[in-house]
Amino acid sequence: MSFEAIVVGGGFTGMSAAAALAARGAKVRVFESSKSTDPRFRGELIHPRGVRGLEELGLKAPLFASGGVAVNGFAVSPAAHEKVTLLPYAQGQGPGLGIDHPAMVLTMRAEVARRRNVTVTTGERITDVVRARGRVLGVKSADGTEHRADLVVVADGRQSKLRPLLGLEPEVKLLSYTVVVGVSGELPHGPLGHVFLGAPGPILAYPYGASRIRFCIDVPLDAARGREAMIKLITEQYAPHVPGALGEAMVSALKSQPFEGCANHAISTQNCAAAGVVLVGDAGGCSHPLTATGMTNAVNDALTLSAFVGARGPDNQALSDYQRARYDFVRMRELFTDALYEVFRGQDAGSKALQGGVFRYWASSERRREASMGILSGEELRVSRFVAEYSRVFGISAVQVMKRLAFEPIVGSSHLKSLATTSFGRLGEAAARTKRKLVDRYRLELHQLP
Repeated sequence: MSFEAIVVGGGFTGMSAAAALAARGAKVRVFESSKSTDPRFRGELIHPRGVRGLEELGLKAPLFASGGVAVNGFAVSPAAHEKVTLLPYAQGQGPGLGIDHPAMVLTMRAEVARRRNVTVTTGERITDVVRARGRVLGVKSADGTEHRADLVVVADGRQSKLRPLLGLEPEVKLLSYTVVVGVSGELPHGPLGHVFLGAPGPILAYPYGASRIRFCIDVPLDAARGREAMIKLITEQYAPHVPGALGEAMVSALKSQPFEGCANHAISTQNCAAAGVVLVGDAGGCSHPLTATGMTNAVNDALTLSAFVGARGPDNQALSDYQRARYDFVRMRELFTDALYEVFRGQDAGSKALQGGVFRYWASSERRREASMGILSGEELRVSRFVAEYSRVFGISAVQVMKRLAFEPIVGSSHLKSLATTSFGRLGEAAARTKRKLVDRYRLELHQLP
């Protein structure tokens, strides 16, 4: 169906949305405030579902040609010198993708801009929306120029400037900080993302090019600030949990290179659509980057939106359908990411018991490893499956604590109480979100513009 769309934001999400809408017949204009790429660290790891979506958009091959490398799952280490659990993606899903973020964005802009019904404008900042009679009709540039379209797609990231102008205030929780550094070399288990535990926060490492490794080091909010203090903390408390020469390379890079940092937020929105406008990608909410779900969510948003508006145009029903379908997908990712991050970073006895339960659960069967990866990578969409699998982890953890209780009554009793508090809190939240999702499925309406 022919219609005009404006996409605000020319990053990964914006270009995915532009490609998807153009493929459905829309005439698309993309506005990006920067003439280059965002200098801040941004996502570089995409799960197979997202890669398949990029292939559908004709972007997979160009990204691999621009230095992207296959990522085939995850390897998770509970602590230094302990057995690593391998969690490959299920057979038939295809590979994930690791790629340098600036190279990825520049490649996507060049590829999408070549499509006959797409125009990409860089260096033009959008500061407001144009609205009338309860509907968004376009956007306004910093110089006052108005641009009109049938649909406005807000893809300007988690710190979206347009989102508050629409009255779409999210719930925001600051979780931690990430220190980011790149090194040359190979990971112990080849083309897998690696998660190293045992430190005050998890370390995510993944290949993002040929013989290039990115470390994302999760640092607590109460950690000492400043470059030297951060290097000291990571050297003493994090590096020992990264195998041998790789840990040394990580510390050496921190000392010799300017390293990057970013704040990690959990951002949740109750609505992501109003008449004439939608939020996509991180503008519509995001989770901790540990599970690398953000870019896969963004591709899913782009394809979901284009399917609904391509079928009937960007009317209110199509945007409402997009909103429902988006939250069906995103809330599962939020739930899994929040729970896994809290368990993996927790230092209390309950979290430690749950960590042990997670690894015993994974070790018990291939089906359970596949179930976890299905939830993580976006292949499994049922919240009830998460609740069921989490309950099994709790059961395994409780058995181990009960065994300890028999031999060390005082310590075991303390651990059992902590486990119950931690686990029932997680399960209660899962149940509440499940209930909210079922209610929202029937009640979720378009946001009313202020």
